[in-house]
Amino acid sequence: MIGSRRTHLETVLAAILALVFPSAAGAQSRLQGHVIDSEMGNSVASAIVRMGRDTAVAAAADSQGFFLITGLRRGEITIVIRAVGYEEGVFKLFMPDSGEIVRQFALDFNGYMLPAVQVLARAEVLQPRYIDFERRRLRGLGAYLRWDDIKQKGYSTVGDALRTVRGVRIQCDQARFECYAVMARSPNCHPTWYIDGIEVHSFQENTPIRDIYGIEVYRGTGEIPAEFGGSTAGCGVIVMWTKSRPYR
Repeated sequence: MIGSRRTHLETVLAAILALVFPSAAGAQSRLQGHVIDSEMGNSVASAIVRMGRDTAVAAAADSQGFFLITGLRRGEITIVIRAVGYEEGVFKLFMPDSGEIVRQFALDFNGYMLPAVQVLARAEVLQPRYIDFERRRLRGLGAYLRWDDIKQKGYSTVGDALRTVRGVRIQCDQARFECYAVMARSPNCHPTWYIDGIEVHSFQENTPIRDIYGIEVYRGTGEIPAEFGGSTAGCGVIVMWTKSRPYR
């Protein structure tokens, strides 16, 4: 009788401890995730989710981009997400002792392994945001590189892309380990740079290109549109349009 009563008391005490100190009872939390496009905000379906370096699949996003991982213990975790047409996303977050964390995970689009028609459809959806760039590109004065051209050619930096434009040279300062673009017809002065329509003093050629939507290159006054004209326009004008990623 005494042994039975003691066992009952131990069971009650264990239950109380589990309520007061969840970690003592091996409490676990769960992660509810939503995979989205960093630029457009739409859901990314069928993404594969892994935990850190583990090669096993922890979860797979459904057709609406949602996934659920349960049985997570307290501490920092690393979530690795892959989806066709997107750059791999690596995210770190801290899980509590118990409960549920709800989080969005934004991936950057790259178009890799997607049908050309799907990539083109995306460009058409985004076109209103870059309507002035597209209007000038269709007019054909100057040289133009759009993100899909950049991706197809495999350029890794702005300098790689500019080197392919006829009439543009890349000059390097060995002492400062820096390179700059100049126009072949005016090599002794630097072109004027615009980033998202705003004039800037310079732009180094080794800048990563993954966030670039489009590049406009005007090599002389005969090509430069009125909106980019000015006292220094004779040295050429280079206009960069970056991808807006409001959901990152």
